[in-house]
Amino acid sequence: MVRAHLDRLLDGMTEGEAFPSERDLAERFDVARETVRQALRELLLAGRIERRGRSTVVSRPKLVQPLAMGSYTEAARARGLSAERLLLGWTDLEADDALAAHLAVDPGAQVWQLERVLIVDGFRIGLETTYLPAQRYPGLVDGFDSRTSLYAEITARGIAFTRTADTIETTLPDAREAALLAVDARTPMFLINRVSYDQDDTPIERCRSLYRGDRMTFTTTMRA
Repeated sequence: MVRAHLDRLLDGMTEGEAFPSERDLAERFDVARETVRQALRELLLAGRIERRGRSTVVSRPKLVQPLAMGSYTEAARARGLSAERLLLGWTDLEADDALAAHLAVDPGAQVWQLERVLIVDGFRIGLETTYLPAQRYPGLVDGFDSRTSLYAEITARGIAFTRTADTIETTLPDAREAALLAVDARTPMFLINRVSYDQDDTPIERCRSLYRGDRMTFTTTMRA
């Protein structure tokens, strides 16, 4: 009942408008604050409201993204949205046992870590960390424009993405992730871990992607 009242209230509000406080809503609808709190959690997950500091405001509709191989940047732009990537940095690593297994390299092999914030229409919606076997991509760090599609850069080198192995979980951001994505630490997140493989079934990359659950919905199509 409270959720229905809040949905109707939202229908008459505009994006960015301040949403009434938990206390005000409890008094308005004569219900317990815990009842209002639960309804607000549901609205947050549905992407109808978002937290900005200590305030809650009406949000824009969620971004619906197909879960598929290919470039996030190109997929967003194909839907008429602006898409950017903000470089956080390149890191030169030695592969530990787990990363070496994912990338089919020897433990201790040189691996590049590329970390970027994903931005759609000015909103920070994701944090992407990609691990690449350095020996396979000579000149990449110096020659790649980090604002563009890594997928396009790799395919231009004659490497075809033929399959991926994904795991998808829900999580909460740590303090650094929350700061980078400009969200409250209680914001639900999608965590996608992916290993991509080429035409020879050799690993291309390992990618860890963290997406805001209040801003993103993923879809997929399955056929028998």
